[in-house]
Amino acid sequence: MSNFNVLSLGEFIHKEGIDVALESFADLYYDVTSKHQKQMKLIMVTKGTLLDYIEQKAEILGIKKVIEIVSWSEQEEIEDWYNSASVMLLPSKDNITRLISEAFSFGLPVVCYESEELDDTMDPTCGMMIEYDSFQENVMGFSEVLRMLYFDPEARKILKKGALKKYETQFSWGYKDVAA
Repeated sequence: MSNFNVLSLGEFIHKEGIDVALESFADLYYDVTSKHQKQMKLIMVTKGTLLDYIEQKAEILGIKKVIEIVSWSEQEEIEDWYNSASVMLLPSKDNITRLISEAFSFGLPVVCYESEELDDTMDPTCGMMIEYDSFQENVMGFSEVLRMLYFDPEARKILKKGALKKYETQFSWGYKDVAA
């Protein structure tokens, strides 16, 4: 059983996205045995303006002990979490293409909402998308995807390879692009 570190980007996904991320993770966390809970962590990167809100919400949900909040200014620590994360959770209706490309550069699969803006960026080889619906349906949708990814490490490996490939072919300015 490997660690399952879910990385999310706090204020970059706004308050509703924070709520969806926290509640989705909590739903997964409380749906598994304590043996599995020990393998899970939620890492929330924040600029700091919603730090108190995130901490209070985590306390209410009972996940404060398994959430780590990292300040956006701590770049080295953020890169460490990118490298050790299993998946990036981005429940946002905004244009998050830049955030997705950054996640892909670390081989990090992304879980986000379906969006026409992301049709060229996201596909089943590099991440998973859920249809935007009511708040509770969104929480359940993300929780189900996280649950599937937790219990299927092989799927995570495939998505990781796909994320790296997507980054190399779509977002990187590698030698191949220059020669073309």
